[in-house]
Amino acid sequence: MRNHQPTVAIVIPCFNRWPRVCEAIDSVLSQTWLNTHCIVVDDVSTDGSYAQLEEHYRAEPRVSLHQLASNQGQSAARNHGVALSDAAYVGFLDSDDLLVESAVANRMQVAQDDPDFEGLIFSDPIDTVTHRSLLPGKKEYSAPLTLSEYIDDMGWLHTNSFLMKRSAFTVSGGFNEELRKKEDVEFFLRALAREDGRYATGPCCMVRDVEEHRARHDHERIIRQGERFIEAVKMNPILMNRLTQEQAKKLLEADTRSVLQSLYRMKQGKRFRSTLRDAIVNGKLKLDARLLKRYLLSFLR
Repeated sequence: MRNHQPTVAIVIPCFNRWPRVCEAIDSVLSQTWLNTHCIVVDDVSTDGSYAQLEEHYRAEPRVSLHQLASNQGQSAARNHGVALSDAAYVGFLDSDDLLVESAVANRMQVAQDDPDFEGLIFSDPIDTVTHRSLLPGKKEYSAPLTLSEYIDDMGWLHTNSFLMKRSAFTVSGGFNEELRKKEDVEFFLRALAREDGRYATGPCCMVRDVEEHRARHDHERIIRQGERFIEAVKMNPILMNRLTQEQAKKLLEADTRSVLQSLYRMKQGKRFRSTLRDAIVNGKLKLDARLLKRYLLSFLR
């Protein structure tokens, strides 16, 4: 049976995740899609993760371990993993999350139904307690996900929840290694600008909050990132041609609000007020009651 299945590689970027990363790897090894392999790319961990993983999975041929030459971020780790793979399809899993056993098989059913499809194939992230779908709505099997739908609600896609042809991922340029936040959103926008995604029914993954702060709460990184996300969007002609003026404005406003929120929570009042004033003057967003309240309170923080 294995020999007749297209090969699937799940890439796991790892940085200081020992021993929890083993749970992620083992969830890949437990897939009912037998021709599934796991590629772990260590981003120069400082906790001995790489050496521990080498020892732990030494006798497991389905696990391939690699280490980057320097710390480059999870986008570089993911791209490196894909470059090392010869699998027909690739997917990803964060090092502290889990795949359900049928995750690959559910999504590969769509791939087998249409072997020429080169877009994103996605299914449901589920709650770790209730196991209920975290998608913002319901779709029928193989139903499309359009660029407009995703912009309206970005909860449709998660880095852990999609597969696609390795060749298509490579042609798309992979994850933008210049971005340290919203690199997944930027990739999904590019992918959906080329081709609608397709939905595969069934649960896929569990996203676990095992640390006090995940990336979305890393305010210092968000502040450092600034507006690189919007700059990356603007540099993509295919995407810009697909976006309406209103959609482009919505993405710009969301990114600006993200930076403002981080500045406020980090108690950088002067920068918060300056960034807010510039955003209003340049038409990036309109002043609302909440922003006005935070503007006034920032003098006291």
